[in-house]
Amino acid sequence: MNATELTKELLKIPSPSGEEKEIGNYLVNRLKTNFEVTTQKVDNNFNIFAIKGNPKLVLQTHIDTVPKQLELKEDVGFVYGRGACDTKGIIACMVLAAEEAVKVGKTNFGLVFTVCEETNFAGIKQAVTQLDPELVIVGEPTDFKVVYGQKGIFSFKIECKGKSAHSAMPEKGDSAIIKLLDELDRIRKIKLPENELGKTTLNIGTIKGGTVNNVIPDYAEADISVRTTVSAEEIKELLGIKEAVSLDPTIITDQELLDKFSYDKITVPYFTEMYFWKKAIVFGPGKIEFAHSDDEKISKTDLERGKEEYLQIINLLS
Repeated sequence: MNATELTKELLKIPSPSGEEKEIGNYLVNRLKTNFEVTTQKVDNNFNIFAIKGNPKLVLQTHIDTVPKQLELKEDVGFVYGRGACDTKGIIACMVLAAEEAVKVGKTNFGLVFTVCEETNFAGIKQAVTQLDPELVIVGEPTDFKVVYGQKGIFSFKIECKGKSAHSAMPEKGDSAIIKLLDELDRIRKIKLPENELGKTTLNIGTIKGGTVNNVIPDYAEADISVRTTVSAEEIKELLGIKEAVSLDPTIITDQELLDKFSYDKITVPYFTEMYFWKKAIVFGPGKIEFAHSDDEKISKTDLERGKEEYLQIINLLS
């Protein structure tokens, strides 16, 4: 079975976040032939550890996808389906590379597959408590470039309270929506920092408020996400926010490590499980622009190359 064929087998198994058991069982049954396989309970699902020896190197990615299963299709150049590039094609490449490495006697490496990456990172938060390798290769569609830096996430909610009244007598009320708009206007005017990771960006994701158009609204809220290039504390102070859910940006400064890889080196605006490991880079086949889309796909050429690149990394670093 080559990488394209294994990718198609994985794409047949729906695995949106929270529903990873079936694909997890498939991988466990395959991997136990060549590895010491253990699982780690995460809510109603489980992470997978497939280990050979004492792993200095780990290849790791997530087995969940975003919702909405897509039809499995292929043409001359591509395989299509939910998770094709994010990350079932990558899983296939990692598994086949690892199996080939075992056949030629390689040891002291492992595979880690996590759940819930597309939602709350519950899987990776537990996985890092069980294993402490020297280096982790996190699989994401990077088009064969090494990601050494990524933006962080800073999410918060603004809630505004007012007083309801008849809309014909606005002086009797206090509009929560007007208060919210004023606060959003204030935040949007703040100059956000930028550095090697790029510009800090802010997205007002949702706005809710009011009941009907003839009542002054007494409550309004907005959910906001910031992709950060500096620490959460700096963002809190800059925006004047007290409560937030935050994961800081990550950047690898170990030049000796980066010099071991001949690929192009980049930073990215999105967030990956790289953040949770002590030392990790992100690398994989596929293009990020196809991820989460209704046309998600990965090229067959990338799949075959991906297996070879992961095998080369195992041979070099384990």
